[in-house]
Amino acid sequence: MDVFNKYILLVSAIKEKRVVTFNYDGLDRVVECATLGYTTAGMPAVRGYQIEGDTHSGTVPCWRLFLIDRIRGLELTEARFAGEPPAYERSDKAFSRIDAEL
Repeated sequence: MDVFNKYILLVSAIKEKRVVTFNYDGLDRVVECATLGYTTAGMPAVRGYQIEGDTHSGTVPCWRLFLIDRIRGLELTEARFAGEPPAYERSDKAFSRIDAEL
């Protein structure tokens, strides 16, 4: 799946508050997406609250910034989340442009 199609799927995940799964840096992740756009470095990215899966830091749940071109095997699950993940902040400063957010 190319970056454009991943982007469209992630917009749906945010709007519908649906959990996504994907592989990132060789690790499987389960994520509640919160903010989608372009970083201050101009890279398409999604900020998400990782609720399950593996991490290099070993800390879950946690907030992470994922570059969309490094996401593999993106799947929109049937699972939904209610409200906002803990410590969610609108207008994430890591983004120069936000196209979707909770």
